[in-house]
Amino acid sequence: MKWLKNYLSEEKKKLSGYSRREKLEYVWQYYYLWIIGAVCLVWFLNFAVYRYFFVPRDNWFLAVFTNTYSDVGNRSELWQDFVDFSGYDVTEKKVEFNNNSFFDLTKTGGSVNKYYEAFVAFADSGELDVVVMEREQQLAAVGATGRLKDLDRRECRAIRERYADRLVYAEPNDEEYGAERVAVGIDVRDSLLMSKYRVYGGETCVLGIGAKSENLKAIEAFLAFIFQEE
Repeated sequence: MKWLKNYLSEEKKKLSGYSRREKLEYVWQYYYLWIIGAVCLVWFLNFAVYRYFFVPRDNWFLAVFTNTYSDVGNRSELWQDFVDFSGYDVTEKKVEFNNNSFFDLTKTGGSVNKYYEAFVAFADSGELDVVVMEREQQLAAVGATGRLKDLDRRECRAIRERYADRLVYAEPNDEEYGAERVAVGIDVRDSLLMSKYRVYGGETCVLGIGAKSENLKAIEAFLAFIFQEE
């Protein structure tokens, strides 16, 4: 580090005859990139420390509301009411309501956008707990890809039995997912999602469960909340 010591000594001599203002102008003129870089580094380190130590990284529950402009995202009335109902401590883990997702697999090219890519990432990673869509056909199209849980599975028995008269079905589009139609969703048109929070402007609303979700208790709590069940 001798070179640095010598360099700083030369700079100090160079600035010895300057006024305070001239020194500041000189430092900014020749070292502004280093200053900006240092400020950005300090900001990034503070941000990283805050995110790592103070922002919850795991989810209690994650819901995606597609193709809606209603205020049903994080910190909305719907979000707060569900947090209060469930009793989840959001300083420990997160409750995520994503209402920034716009795609429709019933339309040509409906899967070719960043929103569907994000949805696939949520679903395939197991983060997605529920997806809410306006029409049965839209949900059935997602279910046909295998990204929604088959409600006939043993682990879903309680949900299927409770909402047996509301089931939405899909026809698999790949032999990997089977050949018979599968129950992939629940009709929730008469739930609070429509009557109170008006997620959609029409009269229909359906809900599907992420195929890889392991948060069935949280999903049951969400269903109990929107149907005002104890």
